[in-house]
Amino acid sequence: MLEQNTMKPLYQQLIDAITENIKNGTYKAGDKLPTETELEDAYNVSRITVRRAVKELCDKNILVKKQGKGTFVLESSLRIRLNEIGGFHETIDERNQTAFSELLSLKIKKPTEEFSGYLNIRDTSDIIEIKRVMGYDYTVIFMDICYLPSERYPDIQQYLTGNFSVYKILKSVYHVKMINSEKVIKVRKARKEEADYLHCMEGDPVFDIFKIVYDENDIPVHVSISILNGANTSYMISSNNKEQLKIKNPINKKTHILTQ
Repeated sequence: MLEQNTMKPLYQQLIDAITENIKNGTYKAGDKLPTETELEDAYNVSRITVRRAVKELCDKNILVKKQGKGTFVLESSLRIRLNEIGGFHETIDERNQTAFSELLSLKIKKPTEEFSGYLNIRDTSDIIEIKRVMGYDYTVIFMDICYLPSERYPDIQQYLTGNFSVYKILKSVYHVKMINSEKVIKVRKARKEEADYLHCMEGDPVFDIFKIVYDENDIPVHVSISILNGANTSYMISSNNKEQLKIKNPINKKTHILTQ
């Protein structure tokens, strides 16, 4: 319930209440907001107050109105530089936000000839396949599949629990220095499992980012494949290294921006 006898306007209190519900996960990215009537009843305010609060949240790209469908929570905005070596958790930590990862599967398997070449190992060696969804502030950003040579990282499975960062484990436990990387980006159609986790339809476009990270001796550290929903991901190219780009977000919504 909002405070009627206070200096803060009711519409601003409603904005704060809805924003807090987004932060604490009551409303997640992609969720439909209650109707205007439901918000009126829940917060004991007028239709005018509800409409002003919703309009301001839409103007801030926190909510979006869809004709004939209702009002929805937009995905959070995130900018990731493709030439960065650090992990996703580290990128989010720098923003003073909380990253999360959910482990979908953990397998020990034999590499294909292709992947043994990528990792510079024998095709008779074992590799560890780690499949996760990752995000921050209750919002899934991408699906990630990481491949590690098990010979180089003995007993690493014991560290792959909870909200773990592969980058931190390799750096702190195995003292790996990650110096450079190579990435290949392609656009393809989402598969069924990917669509389920990325909140899109099977066959929708996704960004597929293939990455190999190397140490100081130019030996492959790991291989990963990151898959992002194409509908809320933009790829922007700049010839400078400035964090703030002059070009505006090409689509009028919160989006994950890959910059280079």
